[in-house]
Amino acid sequence: MTVSTPSQHCQALSLVRPAKRITFPMTRIALEPYFLHQDQVQSLVGERRTESARARAARRSEPEAALPYALAAELAEALSSLGVSELARCVLERGLRTGQVVGAELDFAFQRDREQDTPGFKPISFAATLDAGEQVHVTGMFNSARTASSSAAGSLAGTRRAYLIGTVTDLRAAQIELRPVFIGIRSFVDDDLATGGLVPGARVYPSDISQFNGIDFTSPFTEAEGEVVLRVPEDVVKHAFAGLIGESYVPKDWGGERSDLYTSRVFVRGRQVSAAWLFKGPGYPRAMDVKALGKNGDQIDRLFTEPAELLVLQHCHQIKPSVVGMMDAYAHDARRPRSYMIIDGADTGRILRSLGMLPAIPASLPQQHQRAGVPRQGELFHRDH
Repeated sequence: MTVSTPSQHCQALSLVRPAKRITFPMTRIALEPYFLHQDQVQSLVGERRTESARARAARRSEPEAALPYALAAELAEALSSLGVSELARCVLERGLRTGQVVGAELDFAFQRDREQDTPGFKPISFAATLDAGEQVHVTGMFNSARTASSSAAGSLAGTRRAYLIGTVTDLRAAQIELRPVFIGIRSFVDDDLATGGLVPGARVYPSDISQFNGIDFTSPFTEAEGEVVLRVPEDVVKHAFAGLIGESYVPKDWGGERSDLYTSRVFVRGRQVSAAWLFKGPGYPRAMDVKALGKNGDQIDRLFTEPAELLVLQHCHQIKPSVVGMMDAYAHDARRPRSYMIIDGADTGRILRSLGMLPAIPASLPQQHQRAGVPRQGELFHRDH
């Protein structure tokens, strides 16, 4: 199993380039603003981009109304070079510091606070919870007078998924306070859909993998089969997946590895991509949370340092939403966005079943009969996999 040490990605920009080709050069980040602090955005993007935004806005019929959107476009283009890292990643790596500019895509609860109104200042407070092994509360306040348009105010009420770029103004044990620069929608746009490539930040599902085409991921998966999966050694699962993918080179586990399997032979929707895999077997026979992934969850961090387009996390049991959220945060890191895939115990079982490595247990049988059909551990692997 992977053994690792904490990385320092949030304190220094690390550029790890793919060993072969860049496969998604036509993908870009787009930002649609609800709230945008023009002075702070101009300070972030610099004079050249500010002038470019003003020139964009000047070509519109209402330049003043168009300026926030033009500045958002320049901010989106500059994100990868500005070193704006994902808040969840910095919390996981314990690299967050006051004054740092971070991005966070969370379910924010927005509330208009009229009691604190003053001339020119109409505050909206926000709060969200980030799960990085332990729950951290993210809070802050901004001036609703700076919304990008009159219609944007309606998008900053109640609970809403939003992307926020802001400065860390206060750090406590379980609370982070942010001063927003931008709040709105972040999208990864593929300008050349004909390439059929991966869209960075997107989640890939097992059914998208061409080598898994013959597997029915909608088929019932019984509790008895789940118990069998929990007894399959991790190394057996790794070799089984490698064989199905067509990867002949399967490394032995060692302490300094960043992933358990690296391959360029995965096909996603018919297109060949590179992929790095992290396998978690019966050494952790329960639902996976962030704490199961090494000290400070740093196995995710190390996985994302691999020069791969697709990062895969596999486990023999349930994978909790907090882990999925952390993989999603890493995949959306503007400094180097990638795609990711989650394979939990049920989908692992369906894949192993397709290879004849699980017993056929009809889902309609009573539970006690299903249990009776589970072979003993010594009977599981009579073949050389």
